[in-house]
Amino acid sequence: MKLLEQFDYRELPPVLSTDAMRALDAATKEEMARDAGDGSTAVDAGYCLMKQAGAALYRHVVDVLGNMDDAPGLGAPRKAVAVFVGGGNNGGDGLVLAKLLIEAGIPCTVYSLAAAEKFKNEAKLALEDFVLAGGRLVPYTGASLHDGLPARRAAAASAFSLVVDCMLGNGASGELRELYAAAVRDIGNWNVPVVAADAPTGYDSREHLRREPCINAVETVLFGFPRLDAYIREGGKFFGRPIVAPLAYPDSLVCKFDEKIYLATESLIPQLLPKRDEWGDKREQGCAMIVAGSGNMPGAAVLCTRAALRSGAGLVTLASPEAVMPVLQAKLSEPVFCNLQDMAGQDADSVDDRAMALAPAHIPQILEKAKHCQAFAIGPGLSGAECTRDAVLELLPQIKCPMVIDADALNAIASLNKTVASTTSGAASFLRGITIPGVLTPHRRECERLFGPLPASSIDFPAHLRNIAQITNKVLLLKGAPTFVAIPDGRVYVVPACNSGLAKGGSGDVLTGIIVALLSQGLAPLEAAVLGALLHQKAGKITRDELGPYSMLPGDIVKKISRAFVVP
Repeated sequence: MKLLEQFDYRELPPVLSTDAMRALDAATKEEMARDAGDGSTAVDAGYCLMKQAGAALYRHVVDVLGNMDDAPGLGAPRKAVAVFVGGGNNGGDGLVLAKLLIEAGIPCTVYSLAAAEKFKNEAKLALEDFVLAGGRLVPYTGASLHDGLPARRAAAASAFSLVVDCMLGNGASGELRELYAAAVRDIGNWNVPVVAADAPTGYDSREHLRREPCINAVETVLFGFPRLDAYIREGGKFFGRPIVAPLAYPDSLVCKFDEKIYLATESLIPQLLPKRDEWGDKREQGCAMIVAGSGNMPGAAVLCTRAALRSGAGLVTLASPEAVMPVLQAKLSEPVFCNLQDMAGQDADSVDDRAMALAPAHIPQILEKAKHCQAFAIGPGLSGAECTRDAVLELLPQIKCPMVIDADALNAIASLNKTVASTTSGAASFLRGITIPGVLTPHRRECERLFGPLPASSIDFPAHLRNIAQITNKVLLLKGAPTFVAIPDGRVYVVPACNSGLAKGGSGDVLTGIIVALLSQGLAPLEAAVLGALLHQKAGKITRDELGPYSMLPGDIVKKISRAFVVP
């Protein structure tokens, strides 16, 4: 079991902004040229990096071609690759790719949106090597492949298995010039899969938004390090599946440009898993307590508890109101039940609330049980009853073990914002006053009820969530696509996710159960939050593959948690 701070950047890559990536490139070129000691220039060093990028792109293109239905076999005809290049370094990456394709005997056509004399520095060196390998540029004029020539368009489309977009990369901003816009429209009309290099043409990496028109790539190869644009709502659908291609950057420079945002992927799961004590009894495997459920939402308690039991906890105690217990006990066999009995109802809003919802009178029962637990979760399906809000606010400061605060418990805390929610209002102050470590697991609306509006663009979420984590002194997990995990020391982890099947009521209850189980097994809140999100996403992906996004249910995800824990 490793802590996240113990991973190096090769295992847990930093997510770099466009500016940081450019600065890293420039510093690396200077250092490589200086260290060479043979009169090499920064351009020579830059071409070394460009050849690495082009080679990574080539390897991926070959893999894509090999996985296609019409991939060449013995005696089968081979279709070609169309590479669209601009005159900058992104075009140079495409020329390196094209040279390697030529040398491998894979037919390719390079459509250039820049005249040969426009290629400068590293791109010029790439063009020279491309020509030496027997390649030639096909000038793209904007009229060569469209403008009322459907037959020519159809012929071009049928000639290619794949298009590689190396026109602008991640340095592009503003509206596309007409020539580039025409190329994007042509590529779209071909209806051929597109792999983009660094960023799809038409995506504005400065403003972090899609321009019109824009390439819809099936995959984008990100050179060096991941960029957040490829994983957020604004960019993800145009980048397609991001592929990170590491380049040989000096370790010292990578650390210098680290912006404290990291991409956490499923590859981390094996090393983050808590170690099992094969000789330990159930209490030594972790004791977790869950306060959840109400008359209208008993299912939330069931999902959360089942997920905790499936995630390694040796003993799980479920506390829920008395009237809900028959339903829970009919559905669950494994947990210990803490029956929150009706205490005369003096603190309930009504007879219904007295029987069906958490109330302050239940607190002594909960605290007595919680004394024997290593982790505590509260919130799923509790309801918004006034007595429940009062109970949550009174109970939380008295809990003495690491906790997960979710759903209606978060909404109860949000009620402390008497006017406008913000990072300086009552909810934030209350959370900071809780000295025990904890994980907050809001979705977007819950987060805004607690701390005020989120930024308009997801690209600004890390800085905003980092601020909230520092103010509250809590780990903040914002559920969504992607999931963000921010911690008080300023680090933010991005868990890539894009699964509409998880966008169903109850999925968050499953996540809470996974996290509280990991906390009970000794993981720190950060590692429990990140690993919990990864396991949840992996189980969701397995479920989607089997049932599809329309039909999968949160209960199905619980059934696949066991497979998410399996280490290949």
